Amino acid sequence: MEIEKKKTSKAVIITVLVIVFVLAGGAGYWYLNSNGFFDRSGEETEQTDGDGDTTNVEDKNATDPTLSSSKNDDDKPPVEVDDSGKKVAQVGITYASQNGDVVEVRSGVNNIIEESGTCQYIFTQNSLSLTRTNNAIFTGTGMNCETINIPVKDFPAKGEWQMVVKYTSSTAAGTSQTKTVMLK
Repeated sequence: MEIEKKKTSKAVIITVLVIVFVLAGGAGYWYLNSNGFFDRSGEETEQTDGDGDTTNVEDKNATDPTLSSSKNDDDKPPVEVDDSGKKVAQVGITYASQNGDVVEVRSGVNNIIEESGTCQYIFTQNSLSLTRTNNAIFTGTGMNCETINIPVKDFPAKGEWQMVVKYTSSTAAGTSQTKTVMLK
């Protein structure tokens, strides 16, 4: 009889402790949520001082970069600004080659995310040049220059061509490294 009584009292104590911890956690969450703890966006927030007056207080994490942390900050390449005030776009050519009777080029922008922009494809061979323009599109995670297919017959000569892709928008600009394309 005594053994059964101890098991029952241990179960009751454990159940009561679990209920107390759940209630304490819920009360803590409610308190923090009602005081705006979870709503901090880095902007000014209202705070009441000792006299009951409401004042705007700037979030310390928003102005001190050493205190601010974001999971995505490490994933994004840094964005520099040029002399004209535009962000420096990191343009990359992912593919450029002759496929049959067209030259296909695929490229994108690594560090800029915006609604629109323009990609200019510039091919040069000695004093000869060929330029084409296409739209840059937002993919949901970055910017891609729309794939362009240029007919080989549009090039004034066969052989080795040097090419770059320039990205421009109202807020950013950048140029890829030079890539060589062989036309047969």
